[in-house]
Amino acid sequence: MSKFRILIFSVLSVVASVFAVSCDEMQVETGITISNRQAVYKAGQETVSISASGEWALSLFYYGSQQGWATLSQTSGRGSKDVILEYEENGTSENRSLLVILTSHGTDYAVTFVQLNEEASGWVGAFPGWLELPSVAETDDCRFYTHDMTLGTGKVTRNYSFLWDRDNLVSHWVAYPLNKGLIGNGTRTDAWSYDPKVPREDQPRLDWAYDGGYDRGHQLPSADRLTRAANQQTFYFTNMTPQIGRRFNQGIWANLESKVRSVALACDTLYVVTGCIVEGSNGVAYDNDGRAVTVPVAYYKALLRYSSSSAAGISGYSAAAFYLEHRGYSSTNVSEDMMMSIDELEEITGLDFFANLPGKIGDAQADRIEAEDPRDVSFWLN
Repeated sequence: MSKFRILIFSVLSVVASVFAVSCDEMQVETGITISNRQAVYKAGQETVSISASGEWALSLFYYGSQQGWATLSQTSGRGSKDVILEYEENGTSENRSLLVILTSHGTDYAVTFVQLNEEASGWVGAFPGWLELPSVAETDDCRFYTHDMTLGTGKVTRNYSFLWDRDNLVSHWVAYPLNKGLIGNGTRTDAWSYDPKVPREDQPRLDWAYDGGYDRGHQLPSADRLTRAANQQTFYFTNMTPQIGRRFNQGIWANLESKVRSVALACDTLYVVTGCIVEGSNGVAYDNDGRAVTVPVAYYKALLRYSSSSAAGISGYSAAAFYLEHRGYSSTNVSEDMMMSIDELEEITGLDFFANLPGKIGDAQADRIEAEDPRDVSFWLN
């Protein structure tokens, strides 16, 4: 049977979306993303992800007087593709930026990339305006990444973001929104694989468990993303940390993950940060190639609940944090003594959680939410 292709063009406001449908190709929305929108001054590379069903071209537009400091591994092609943006060290005293422009079916799509100067390399802030994100502090060894997913409606949205530490070979934290629609329907894929956005040499190989008896513990749980492609992303090696098995990962931690899902299903959206503490750790596990991976000393979950119909909370928002030492537990019961306010967790971790919340509801209300004692609210442990 010969192939046929139908091109459908639609314009919504000032944003054009181009779809292609064929008998053997799923509908794809044209778009472009980049693994990091901002980087430190040193030379490096980012992954530019192209979603397209037809032919496309890539080009660079430089802002300011600095020209030619970045190159693309590919400037034209067909269909969805990952392209490498490679950039030189910024030896100037100024930040510099460029646009990566995707042209497909006569329409331009663009993402901005900023490289900091050396004095600004300690930059701290929140990247996109997503409520789940903590403050982001990139260094030479720690980089910020985001994975997208496609919902059943065809809408493309973020799946999760994370701060990857190539020295300790774990993500310091993974942040994601959670609700019934984002969980979706499906089954566990067990699609263990390298993360395509992170250089392989900066990841552990975890086709099977860590040497030393540690589980490959998800930070974004597999059960929080059940649609096939989104679930596969939860099995990237960058989403794993070495966890004690039966008496932690399979016990009390799994119970906490289940409670978090229950909270999410009872509200509009739950914004989650799952993280681990590696500072002060002397423990190591070994990946499948014998590389040392730091064993965290503790794990935490920072939660921001939004319910438009709830009488609880402030402007519809409530917050809670859970903090568990990484050790064997004889019980799977998650108790009140493991709970704390967001402010208390920030003191332990040094992070600014939900850094975009003040921009949503104001500083005063955000401060009240992060200071509230979650033990005074019954739904967190139901």
